[in-house]
Amino acid sequence: MLNPVLSGRPLAVLGAAPAGSWIAVTSRSVAPQPHVVESAASVEEVAEALFEIVPVSDRSTVPLVGWLADASDDDSLDAFFAFQGSARDAERRALEMGRLVELPEDPWSGVSAVLTVESEADFAFFVCIGEGEHIPAPLFRRAQELAA
Repeated sequence: MLNPVLSGRPLAVLGAAPAGSWIAVTSRSVAPQPHVVESAASVEEVAEALFEIVPVSDRSTVPLVGWLADASDDDSLDAFFAFQGSARDAERRALEMGRLVELPEDPWSGVSAVLTVESEADFAFFVCIGEGEHIPAPLFRRAQELAA
């Protein structure tokens, strides 16, 4: 039984993303493109549904990456921990999320699908899709954009 939060067009867009590619969940405005889908659900609901259907890469050293515009904001922290708290690998083990210091100028250029959600907090979360033999694609052009 599929979660209705990610059915129809969102499911089709996510299904078209190949293993090793990245998907994003963000509260930021993104120009309409074929791989961008708006969701009326909360980040918590989207994260829960996402990790039910999307396998997380076991070949990427950092398969989850998060960015918060204001890491001291309670709403932002709630979104970060809700997303990370829902993240599970194929064996249902919890996953840690890497953090970005800054969001690159065009963070969507390296992703295969973008899900936008309404939120008071300004965030972007990235997930490297796994399953089978795959090589993780680089998320951003400059490796130093990722914080340790």
